[in-house]
Amino acid sequence: MNATTKIIDLGELRAGDAFPSHVAIHATGVTNPYALSPEVMRWSETIYLVRVDSCSRFWQAQKKKLRCTLGELFDPILRYHFGDDHVAVFGNHPWQCLLYLNYQLRHQGKGIHLLQSRLGQNLYRTLDWECWFATQQGLAAQLCKLGVKGFNPDNFTARQAQFRRFIERVGIAAPRAMSGADANAITRRFGAWLGRIWRWSFNGEECSDRFPWVRLAPSALPRVRRELEYPVNDWSFIEALLREDFARLCEQFRRDDCEHVNRMLWEISLFNDQTVTVDLSFRHPYSLHRDMPEFTTALYQARYVYDDLVARLQARDTDLDLPENMPLVAWRVEVCERISLAPELRDLFAAVSEQIDYAQIMALQNKLPIAFESYRPCACFYPEQSFRSAPIGSSEPESFDNLQWCQSAAAKPLFYYPEAIRFEPTGPMQRVFLERNAQPWWLGEDALQSIRDYFLLRDPRGRASWVFRDSEGAWFKHGEYC
Repeated sequence: MNATTKIIDLGELRAGDAFPSHVAIHATGVTNPYALSPEVMRWSETIYLVRVDSCSRFWQAQKKKLRCTLGELFDPILRYHFGDDHVAVFGNHPWQCLLYLNYQLRHQGKGIHLLQSRLGQNLYRTLDWECWFATQQGLAAQLCKLGVKGFNPDNFTARQAQFRRFIERVGIAAPRAMSGADANAITRRFGAWLGRIWRWSFNGEECSDRFPWVRLAPSALPRVRRELEYPVNDWSFIEALLREDFARLCEQFRRDDCEHVNRMLWEISLFNDQTVTVDLSFRHPYSLHRDMPEFTTALYQARYVYDDLVARLQARDTDLDLPENMPLVAWRVEVCERISLAPELRDLFAAVSEQIDYAQIMALQNKLPIAFESYRPCACFYPEQSFRSAPIGSSEPESFDNLQWCQSAAAKPLFYYPEAIRFEPTGPMQRVFLERNAQPWWLGEDALQSIRDYFLLRDPRGRASWVFRDSEGAWFKHGEYC
């Protein structure tokens, strides 16, 4: 008998942990701060805060495709853009990332550290008061730089000194020793900002006090403007002109295949001098350059937002004598969020899973107005209880043999009604018995009341419905066949 041993990596994410939302990066030579996300804040001369949750779907897909750990995924990226001497802390709140980064810098730690890991959580509990107060110096500098209303640096320093005297007098060894203290009480005694910092330190993402986030202003991003010679309201003409404008955006990127777009703004001028701005958003970083000359993905998104805009304008202006589609007289298209992936990283991501083509999934999701959903079978014969939602590409093992449930589903339709609809069969109809099922009898329900006999019901026009008859002889329609 072969025995397998699973080695627990204390520095990796624990099972069930959410993908980290932020990362604090210390580096002396940065070539591209937008390597992980378009949302970046420069905290100091050598520290950047990055909000990676805006691209979390993309990075999770890459992690799943490469079948690697979070550290293995981000290490080559950070080395390429931030240098070999970088220190990066991933976590769920920017302040906690900064605290733990300060700890790692004091202990000369390098590379990637995950605050959600077992090791990260254990070390975070050991942070001392000097680390806690030292990190506040950077916060005070940021608040002064931003001119935050209500922040007085002299008063803040006095409150810190008061807090220091308190912990020395009471004899509290470390912040974790009083982590259960009421933040409101700290606010009343030591001021609003120390109260906020206390919440950030121990409540994290559950804290209602927003962190003072200021996005790093990117260099000039591509934008194009078009003045139409005459009003246009036919999508085929709009599509052809937008295709030209997307090509012009590519030229401004200098046809750089590294550049990927997260979001574009489409500012539309209507014939009544009204200006409307809509978002062209992509669920995964999208390369305009790779999609040229057709720009199918970007035009899909433009068509969705255009149809939605037309519907909203028509609903609002029903009392006016306006054309069915509001004519456009000008527009401006601007890239407002982008991310840059180095050529070596695209080569790293080029290999696809033997079972799932993640590149095709991401490209298709970018074209659709809604996100994909994935489901797994459940051990229940009642159709509405026979499946549950699951992450796309999840490798979660089944707790039961699903063969019989999959075979049972083979004769079921693709389209279900949210709730079965009561109806009375009338006229000549072809009826084919499919199966009898019931709720589990051990749940204590009346076994006879839970029985359903399912049929395929075909009307004279050939349309097929999925129906069932309950134990009392009542008929219900539960789905439709294509």
